[in-house]
Amino acid sequence: MNTTRVLAINFALFLSLFLFACQTEKKTDKLNIFAAASLNDVLTKTAEIYQKETGVKLSLNFASSGLLARQIEQGAEVDFFFSANQDWVDYISNKELLLASSKLELAQNRMALIVPEGSQLNKLDNFKPKEINSLFEGRIAIGDPNHVPAGKYAKEILEHYKLWETLKTRILPCKNARETLLMVEMGEVDLGIIYLSDAKKSKKIRCIYEFEESSSSPILYYSAHRTNHNSKVLDFQKFLKQAKSKRIWKDYAFIIHD
Repeated sequence: MNTTRVLAINFALFLSLFLFACQTEKKTDKLNIFAAASLNDVLTKTAEIYQKETGVKLSLNFASSGLLARQIEQGAEVDFFFSANQDWVDYISNKELLLASSKLELAQNRMALIVPEGSQLNKLDNFKPKEINSLFEGRIAIGDPNHVPAGKYAKEILEHYKLWETLKTRILPCKNARETLLMVEMGEVDLGIIYLSDAKKSKKIRCIYEFEESSSSPILYYSAHRTNHNSKVLDFQKFLKQAKSKRIWKDYAFIIHD
């Protein structure tokens, strides 16, 4: 074998190793985040700040908590899961696809009754929630209670006020919290029940009532991660516990219990 060929082979091997090292480094500088749709704004901002501080990119995938949990169950590559309730985190943890010991309570939310911006309904000072059915003749949008935590909470509220049986045929079930908001913004429905954090950010709807916390189970957000053997994962877990992370959540109208 001549010298030129030997050098070419060695160069090719070196180049392959170099490219592999670059790909490995690139992979370790990214975390795959699956998160409830209602966390789009707060986690997008978190990702922006975290990447500036650490160089680690948070690759964000938003959908309903239930759909994301099913994707993880089916083998989706994920480092962190952010759920709009505890049930889906526990579901995945019980299958040993996330570490149960990593579960972290992040923030709290409330539910609000909203109408399209052009609706004739005004903020209701003396309104009693049990009168919801008398406010409209069309449909009311909520998340699909079978898959979407926001829908589960909305159903609990309607059951609390003994309205579920009356209204269930007039409900438009949506695939996630953001779609519920969109249906109201577009005027496809007369009313919607959504997270207060979503209601406060939209200029295309009006919030006419904020439901009492006691009208549903606690609306709490949780995260959990997959492994304790990745320093990037552990560093991000520490960041979530810090005051600057909690401040981002507060800025987007979530309730933080310090």
